Amino acid sequence: MVHSRPDPSHEAEWIRLCKSGEKEAFAPLVDAYQRRVFSIVFHFVRRRNDVEDLVQEIFMKAFAAIESYNAQSSFGTWLNRIAVNHCYDYLRRQRSSRVTYFWEMSEEGQRQVEAQSHNPADNGSNSAEKLAIGDLINKLLARAPAEDRVILTLKEIEDRSVEEISEIMGLKLSTVKVRLHRARKRMIRDLEKWQEGR
Repeated sequence: MVHSRPDPSHEAEWIRLCKSGEKEAFAPLVDAYQRRVFSIVFHFVRRRNDVEDLVQEIFMKAFAAIESYNAQSSFGTWLNRIAVNHCYDYLRRQRSSRVTYFWEMSEEGQRQVEAQSHNPADNGSNSAEKLAIGDLINKLLARAPAEDRVILTLKEIEDRSVEEISEIMGLKLSTVKVRLHRARKRMIRDLEKWQEGR
């Protein structure tokens, strides 16, 4: 997935103007990043009304915190961090309504899903099969614990690198790798349990 961003000189000027109190300068930043933030939030939450509210809250939070942006990372990464943290807080609040996560799966099932997650485009599936796989992944993500959903969405849906995830989540690279591995294994186990119950 390609993540385009506005011209860095324009972006820097908009940020400078926002920091000097010109609220109107935030509008082009919203325009530039709204689709990306919406996509991230949608993959976490999946209820359009909630997504739209959360996206609005995220941009309000970003505007209120713009003074703290110090350009050590890109504005997009900084904004993604706010979005992920906001979604994570939301999901934790919603935890009581989450479907129970299942934990058992065969080694063969693990190999199949891991192969699919590493190379989804090259498995010879037709379009209907790909849509069905995507739908299944979305259902499994919807059932996942908030921590798993965050890291799997960034890696598998948003196609972020481990380095980007590390920066967005404020975690060490090794921690991201361990959490990603565990989250994938839990999703694979949940898939097997789901298949047994069909």
